[in-house]
Amino acid sequence: MENKDIKLAIFDIDDTLIKRGKITIEESAKHAIKKLQEKGIEVMIATGRAFYFIHDDIHESVSPNYYVSTNGACVYDKDLNLVFKVAMDLDEVNQIVNYARENNLGIALKEEKNMPVYNDLNVFQTIYMQGSNKLDILEDHTQDNKTITKDVMGLFVMGDEDLILGAKKFTDDTFAHAYHQAYDIYSKDAGKIKGIEHVLEDLGLNWSNVISFGDAANDAEMIEKSAIGVAMGNSIDSLKEIADYVTSDITDDGVFNALTHLKLI
Repeated sequence: MENKDIKLAIFDIDDTLIKRGKITIEESAKHAIKKLQEKGIEVMIATGRAFYFIHDDIHESVSPNYYVSTNGACVYDKDLNLVFKVAMDLDEVNQIVNYARENNLGIALKEEKNMPVYNDLNVFQTIYMQGSNKLDILEDHTQDNKTITKDVMGLFVMGDEDLILGAKKFTDDTFAHAYHQAYDIYSKDAGKIKGIEHVLEDLGLNWSNVISFGDAANDAEMIEKSAIGVAMGNSIDSLKEIADYVTSDITDDGVFNALTHLKLI
């Protein structure tokens, strides 16, 4: 694996930089990223999370050059300007919301500024938030029967997985498994690689200049396309199979160990 041409390092957040349920980056990962930045390698965050749900420690300890958020549907630069956006089809969004309500699935919308919940507020306040102090991003729309008209960049659906996948009959957009009984849904025209490629074009780089780190299904394309794709030791098996390198678990210095092994720091 060549590393001399690596100019951009991309990191997923959940279970890659921050253990799910925690709010701070693993200390060894902070140290490793700082070393990358000292060498002039730019850093990008690529996450399924909406921008406003990104942990404060990411902003404070990493200060990324770019944020690819909401599974590539929104891209922000280092000055926090929105530079790229892909919204979902609103007719399909309304159909999926109605379907979720009829089948008692938890559902929330990832809008640009907040996250309105249209069914099962409790599951979002507890399981989805997992101790986060950002409860104010959730808006209670569980009694709201108005047609949704604002731009929606993604949906998060929780409950029986077979029922969630039943919503595919309304759309050909992407369903990405987030964790047990939870799926992200986003436009087929989005996806992390779409947001990343917008940034690569802006920087005059290509995938041969990229190392990426991830652990889940929505990381697969960026892991596969990157010059060096790294799967965390706690990754799903299918990601490990396509990665160039499998490092140790997030809590066992996975990011630091990979960058050290690859002689990037």
